[in-house]
Amino acid sequence: MDESPWWPSGIIHEDSEPFDSGKIRTEFGTLHCWNYHDCLTIDWWSQAPSQSAVVGTWPKVTEVSILREDRKGLLLQINDKQIARVLPFSVGNDLSRMVRHEPWNNALQSQPVILPSMVYFTEGNDRVAVYDLAETITGSEVKLANKLAGMLGQIHAALDEFSTPNTERRWNDRLKDIEAELKTSTLWRAPHSAATVGLPRLNFDLELLGKKGDEIYFIADSRSPVEHILCESDRLPGLAHLMMIEQQISFAEGMDETARKALLDSWLATTPVNYRSKKALSTLLGGPWIWRYHAVLLALGEARMYGDEPLRKKSQKWLNDVSRIQAHLGVLRLWKSGLWGGIVGSVIAFFAWRMESISPTIAGVAGITCLLFALLSNQIYWAKDPNPY
Repeated sequence: MDESPWWPSGIIHEDSEPFDSGKIRTEFGTLHCWNYHDCLTIDWWSQAPSQSAVVGTWPKVTEVSILREDRKGLLLQINDKQIARVLPFSVGNDLSRMVRHEPWNNALQSQPVILPSMVYFTEGNDRVAVYDLAETITGSEVKLANKLAGMLGQIHAALDEFSTPNTERRWNDRLKDIEAELKTSTLWRAPHSAATVGLPRLNFDLELLGKKGDEIYFIADSRSPVEHILCESDRLPGLAHLMMIEQQISFAEGMDETARKALLDSWLATTPVNYRSKKALSTLLGGPWIWRYHAVLLALGEARMYGDEPLRKKSQKWLNDVSRIQAHLGVLRLWKSGLWGGIVGSVIAFFAWRMESISPTIAGVAGITCLLFALLSNQIYWAKDPNPY
């Protein structure tokens, strides 16, 4: 088990309880687990558990073979038309919630995403998910990043009618929690525009894509163990999911500004119009950059969790470079303060005139000068907004 890709070898305490105890202690907190070994046998699949623990149709299993293991768990072949995802750790119920909630499920039926046909869950956590799919591929086999971004935009557009207003405080608290646990030297918070909305939680991974004929599909997957243990379960905006995909591509193959722009444009081409507004993409209001930062923080957490030194180095290098953007934003905040300074100056000039402390001419000149300075400061503030890519 210690050699399994999903085993948190980088953070587990030496004196932690064994896996069979139902929980293990790590540097990031406690991870709860369950005895998944039984589901690796055909006998376990011969009869469905209590109906209260199953959403969807229990499959007919003719074989149980491990296709592969990754950092979320195991992938099984259970017959010639279905595969199963086994989740050793408790990571929430994103999958069963998506399957149970009929409006969300229906909205995604015509989209390039494969949802589970069955989810077995206990104690509020998904344990096993079955997909009507015979073939999977990994992101390394796909060189169609922009096409995938467009597909992701279609999915987000389908879910937009179920969106909720932005939860700026929770999103910033989320970053704070991750930074505190990883003890990073970076600190980044951002306001968010009204166009940045939270979507029903749907998790994707470029390392697990579906293929039917010549068509490629995203596969609805569980939340990652590192995200589950580091921060609260939140609805996230579509940009957050896009940036997680971008981070995977960037760390695997490298991306320059042109490639990042092309990926973002491909996603925007299929998303709702309000996602494309200037303020939704503004770095001053968060935009793609704050979610790139979020994605890299999670990558750093993943590197720590699994003892992945190459991933740790890439994540840390990115975080070291991000200070340049933060320094630029700090300078822009000075121009923003010029806006309020100019407004305050105009108010002072007005009341000085009313109190006859200065002549009307001087008060008028001072007031107009302060207002012009405020307008100029505001224009410079927005004109210097860093590109979203």
